[in-house]
Amino acid sequence: MFGKNSDARIIFEEEFSRQLRRWGWRIFTVAIPLVMLFVAFVVPLLIDAFSNDDKSDQVDNLGYVDNSDITDSLAAIPGLTRLDGLDTGIQALVDDEIKELFVIPADYIETGSVDWYRKSSGLAVENNSGDAFHNVLRAAVADDGLTDAQVARILQPATYALFKVDDQGRPDSSGSVTDEIAKAAPAFIFAMLLVFSIFVGSGALLQSVTEEKENRMIEMLVTSASPLSIMLGKILALGAAGLLQIAIWLAVAIFSIPQASNQFSELASLSLEPQLAVLLVAFYFAGYFVFAALMASIGAASTNVREASQISAMVIIPGVIPIYLSAAIMPNPDGTIARILTFIPLTSPTASMIRVAGGTDKMYEIVLGLAVTALAGMFLLWLSARIFRAGLLLYGQRMGLRAIWGALRQAG
Repeated sequence: MFGKNSDARIIFEEEFSRQLRRWGWRIFTVAIPLVMLFVAFVVPLLIDAFSNDDKSDQVDNLGYVDNSDITDSLAAIPGLTRLDGLDTGIQALVDDEIKELFVIPADYIETGSVDWYRKSSGLAVENNSGDAFHNVLRAAVADDGLTDAQVARILQPATYALFKVDDQGRPDSSGSVTDEIAKAAPAFIFAMLLVFSIFVGSGALLQSVTEEKENRMIEMLVTSASPLSIMLGKILALGAAGLLQIAIWLAVAIFSIPQASNQFSELASLSLEPQLAVLLVAFYFAGYFVFAALMASIGAASTNVREASQISAMVIIPGVIPIYLSAAIMPNPDGTIARILTFIPLTSPTASMIRVAGGTDKMYEIVLGLAVTALAGMFLLWLSARIFRAGLLLYGQRMGLRAIWGALRQAG
């Protein structure tokens, strides 16, 4: 990791050991697994006790093809259009004449299977269009005298097979609603863990640099190591502690998910593809370097811990913006806002993970966002070392932008 840079290695070992001794790190490392265990064992009991199945779903600009003729006797339903065949329905979908297309097969009563076609790349939300069409199917089946099979079908109207339709009208199977959620969940969960781990680790780095500068210990370090070695050792140490933290969380998750799947059957289908796992780890390192280097720069430029903490809020807030906007990003992962956030280093890690969770069609943008974030991290590491050296030149002075720029020129 360090090659011949023994100074950075020594600082890494000391800072890593110091981080593991911090009560904040220990408490946070234990708190997340406790939450996971609570969700696995307690939440299912609470849901069973307080569940409420009341819904009011509205049909909104939906199209359907009925090959079973079960809807022949239905009166016209506002917002619902019956189409002659699959080709006609797909063309209406491509032309934006309808929002979603459902195809009822001839053997629907026996199988309960309905094909669901849509253009959007976001997650299929079963409680919206899917549940609205459930009500249509219930009404159609219950319209005449009921057989036992029809009664069973009223109780469980349909399991949807999803198809993604591109702009040329070519459908491609994308599994079921549960499959999509199972693919999306790991990326979204990791985005949340990424935010927690990065902020805790970089916050500890901010405090470490500021305290050492405040108590003059940093001057002793500089006599035996270069500012770049000091910054590199500290940043890598906090990053390693963060990875250890995530590894502990994942170990508990591996234990908790099978237990929770007894109540939440969808959890049994959760999966993490190797390519996605590599991407998640890469974004952790890139995102961590960006935030850690910025925090180190703030610590080096501040005169005390309180001042550094106040300034660091300006760095933390952009990092959580994609989390706040996740409800808008996931249904439309290739929208303008999502794409812009992908190329801003402070928002790219979380925004990219949320886009992956939403099923983006533009993975090349995710890779480019990762490259931009990694380059920004390396640049900020170099800059933090220079600001660190400049901070020593201006020890005891309030470092405004003009003072920092002048000290940076002298530190070069």
